[in-house]
Amino acid sequence: MSQCVVQRAFARRRQSCSRHTEAILKVRNLFDSDHTTRTLATAALVAVLVAGVGTIPIASAETTPVAVAALPSAAGSTSASATVEATPTVVTTATVTAVTKPTVTAHAPAKLTVRQTIAKVGHDAGLKRVEIDALLWIAKRESNYHPTSVSRGGCYGLFQLSRGMAAGHPWKDPAWNTKRAIKYMKGRYGSVPKAKAFWLRHHWY
Repeated sequence: MSQCVVQRAFARRRQSCSRHTEAILKVRNLFDSDHTTRTLATAALVAVLVAGVGTIPIASAETTPVAVAALPSAAGSTSASATVEATPTVVTTATVTAVTKPTVTAHAPAKLTVRQTIAKVGHDAGLKRVEIDALLWIAKRESNYHPTSVSRGGCYGLFQLSRGMAAGHPWKDPAWNTKRAIKYMKGRYGSVPKAKAFWLRHHWY
């Protein structure tokens, strides 16, 4: 009876040794494999030795390659999928504003009316307001302010200058005709108002 017990004990011991020998061979084979597998095998062997587990779960390390990527390596580095982050490209748009210089338009001076021209010429000649008024009055009676007026008697322009005074001169020009009329009135009557007084008496000057 005791011999049978001893034989069974030796059989269990041999079986246990056989399992341990098989595990050690598997561990040696794993150490010949890649670095990550060796790391797993070492960890499993340590766990067996500490816990006293009879069977080392080596097969799981060989058949689960997916878990390997998440375990740290012996050197402390992590084998993981590299994530490439695209660096955003900042595009700066420069806005160019065209500077337009203001256009300066030269405006021609406003053209004076016939009456304004007569008054200006009289003012430039040094006439007083009463003399300018007399000058305008005579021009109104002689031509009704028409610079190109020609009478049947052969008189020309605003102040109906005689043929001798107008010939060869720009008598149609209101400014020239007025200047020549002032010279005539001053030379013959002494002043423009006196020329007007003569006109009132004779209807000509």
